[in-house]
Amino acid sequence: MKEYNAAIYLRLSKEDRETNNSIDIQREITTKYAKEHRYNIAQEYVDNGYSGILSSRPALNKLMTDIVRNKVNMVIVKDISRLTRDKNLTSYYTDIFFPDNDVRLISVTEYIDTGEKYEIDDVVALRGIVNQSYLEDMSRKIKSVKRNFKEQGKFIESSVAYGYKKDSNNNYKLIIDEYAASIIREIYEAFINGNKPLQIAQNLNNRNIKTASQYLELKNKGKYWTKSMINRILTNPIYAGNMVLNKYSTDYKTKKKVLVPKSKYEILHNTHPSIISQEDYNLVQQIKGNKTKKDFKTYLYLLKGLIYCKHCGRRMTYKNSYPIRIDTNGKITGKPNDIGYFICEEHYRHPEVCNAFNKIMEKDLNEIVLKKVSKRLKQLQIGKYAGDIQKYRESQNTKLNNYKKIKNEITRQESNFKILYSKKVEGIISEERFLKDYNEYKEKITELKDRLDSLEKSENTFESRSDIEKLIIEFENCNKFGNDILKKLIEKIEIGTEQKVEIILKV
Repeated sequence: MKEYNAAIYLRLSKEDRETNNSIDIQREITTKYAKEHRYNIAQEYVDNGYSGILSSRPALNKLMTDIVRNKVNMVIVKDISRLTRDKNLTSYYTDIFFPDNDVRLISVTEYIDTGEKYEIDDVVALRGIVNQSYLEDMSRKIKSVKRNFKEQGKFIESSVAYGYKKDSNNNYKLIIDEYAASIIREIYEAFINGNKPLQIAQNLNNRNIKTASQYLELKNKGKYWTKSMINRILTNPIYAGNMVLNKYSTDYKTKKKVLVPKSKYEILHNTHPSIISQEDYNLVQQIKGNKTKKDFKTYLYLLKGLIYCKHCGRRMTYKNSYPIRIDTNGKITGKPNDIGYFICEEHYRHPEVCNAFNKIMEKDLNEIVLKKVSKRLKQLQIGKYAGDIQKYRESQNTKLNNYKKIKNEITRQESNFKILYSKKVEGIISEERFLKDYNEYKEKITELKDRLDSLEKSENTFESRSDIEKLIIEFENCNKFGNDILKKLIEKIEIGTEQKVEIILKV
């Protein structure tokens, strides 16, 4: 009989805290099973407070490393959802990673045991779909509850805007912090009287007024008032007694927060005491709008509008002490230089959204991007295939449409299975009916995935080529790139930590 060194994996997330999935209960169930079957427990791995949809967790990462190093050859969990709630990861672990590393998987409460031959029943993959469906549903419910709270005027955020504080008798209620509110009123009054944001900031600095972050004793404290600080205060609806409903969007899989563009904000009016009247707030927005139209100047640089932070998804800011600018009249000032750079300012403004420091020099990034684009256009052999571009585009569009149809049908079939499985669990349909429909589902999914694989293995990709013909004619020698052309070639450029560059092309 084969000797096993078993790993006990335990996981608890916030969603599980009101259920019978505590770490102690999981430990009792898995340890008891191992002892009853005389399996040696090599080590216990615990991820406490981590969502099952996350692919990277401290203890799980260590477990995967120990498996590769042959320290364990059996994994025991209370149920598959402890390991992961992602249906794709479920399939990866059970179909590929565990068999390739001769690891036997046991899910105690679900009576799943891959055995010494490492055979996985289809039920495991189906449970992966159900587990992910549960988490998606949980995410929707949490968002719904938060929205309902905000619609009732309840403040549920952990941090409070400068000028307010939480009521000591009601944690959901905002009250005015009179000292900070007096600074807010002064800023609005000064702006309405014709002072520019930079002048207002300089005045506050001259009087040694603490910045908002200093006053609130935040971790990242701004030492001096800046023009951008003043502008954020002047455009924040909270000071007129209004609450933004969807300032951030959170991905339930990655748990990352992304700041929503102001144009898409949902505003709830009169949810808390106002520091500034709605009339004054509206007047400030009107003045700012007029100033923007009158004095608007913009930077001119090659990669404008294409650079994003890999970590938070926010567009990165271009910085240059002597930039090339163009005003509304078309007048251009400045000249090219090597001191421009891109930086993710969310790291400073909202560290809870982006905790990675991302910065890269413009000249270095330009060189990387131009080489990538030139290489890609040469791969397309633009001169040779100019005459066939229309025919190629039509065939690609047909394949792309077929590909999308199959993907949509797979998604629809998986949704139908979730409903079918729920009906079985709730006793709405019999076991016999479930097995019959399940077999039909398996056949259909297998057929669809085979068709999808066939399309994916074809030589051509399924990308839109709507502007290729024009690019072929104008840029055959790859020497005439400008921002407008690059935007036709590039979807976006993502900058990761340690200046890792990922260029997502359209062609």
